[in-house]
Amino acid sequence: MDTEIAVSNSRSKYKADKKISIALMASFVILTIQYFILIYFNLIGSSIASSIQLLSKGLVGLAYIYALPEVIKRSKTKLIIVYFIAIFIFVFNYAFFTNNRIQIEELIFPVFFMSMPAFVYSFSIKNLLVFKEYMKKTSYIVFVFGAILGVLFFSGRATAGPYSMALSYYLLLPTIVFIDELFKKISLRILFFIIVTMSVIIALGSRGAILCLLIFVSLKLLRKSSKLTLKKTLIGFGLLGIGVLFLLYLDRILERIYVFFLNFGITSRTLTLFLRDELHLSGRDIIYKDVIDVFVENPLIGLGLAGDRVVLNGTYSHNFFIEIVSNFGVFVGTFILASILILFFKRLANKDDSKYSLISIWISFGFVHLMVSGSYLIDIKFWILMGLLINPLMRNKGLNN
Repeated sequence: MDTEIAVSNSRSKYKADKKISIALMASFVILTIQYFILIYFNLIGSSIASSIQLLSKGLVGLAYIYALPEVIKRSKTKLIIVYFIAIFIFVFNYAFFTNNRIQIEELIFPVFFMSMPAFVYSFSIKNLLVFKEYMKKTSYIVFVFGAILGVLFFSGRATAGPYSMALSYYLLLPTIVFIDELFKKISLRILFFIIVTMSVIIALGSRGAILCLLIFVSLKLLRKSSKLTLKKTLIGFGLLGIGVLFLLYLDRILERIYVFFLNFGITSRTLTLFLRDELHLSGRDIIYKDVIDVFVENPLIGLGLAGDRVVLNGTYSHNFFIEIVSNFGVFVGTFILASILILFFKRLANKDDSKYSLISIWISFGFVHLMVSGSYLIDIKFWILMGLLINPLMRNKGLNN
């Protein structure tokens, strides 16, 4: 009887984790499919595009509602505390930073109905192996649509213009997940998948996505192996040799790749910027300067929540550190940054390989890009990462309980 109850409870927990994982990963699948439809039917900029985007948001919302009972059952008190703190921060800033009111009002929906749910849902998971399983399933689905788009772009049957940041970040998750799999086991199939996604990212994507991939590979290489074998040693020296050759002939390699893409009528913005002699920040240096110039006038309390958007006429800082410090002031902002970085180091210092792998994926996927693009306030990937960082399982042994 006790065994039957235990099995029943285990199945119940699995189903709950499955629902939560589906909800968290739904946005990545739905947004990729949305982008595919808009490109395939050439609908970008049309009136129908707005309807499709609204439908996509509705579907993501339904996925979250689908898992909400399980989250309430597990984390009712924590959910109330999270929303109480978030509401307090919004009300405080709305009352004392009156110039920011329009921008704060615009943040209400994305923060309270996208970011906070992602945060609460991710720290409510009780078996992270289930979550990782659905990350892989999501990666394969996104890969299929991304690969089809790649074929359409290279064959000239569709176009996303000279540059598509959205596509590069959609393909970032499968690329990172596939690289993680390749570190575990050499597979020609997985290597082929990586080459496909990387080709599309380099041809049409952004440098930010490339930075995320480099950070992930670095984190994996820095991880100390518990047992150094001859195979791992040979692979390590092989990768080192390839890396050295790549750096020595970087310009020539990039030029050849650039010409290859040109043969398909694709002008890679990423490669164009890499081939420039000087560092090109795409105007971000001006954005940083504008925010910092206003911030230094009142560094103690900062510009308030969304204050950078007021300075920049609606856009944001494009840098996580500048946005946090400018929003909360030098003391509170520094405390927040220090707390997050300490969490990073603690989780990465864990001896469990599976947990290290999961956190490495989400730091690379949900945080690194915020150094050059996006805003932490409205980025679901970032809040999933935050939820994982404080998830109790990350302090225990293994990914499941």
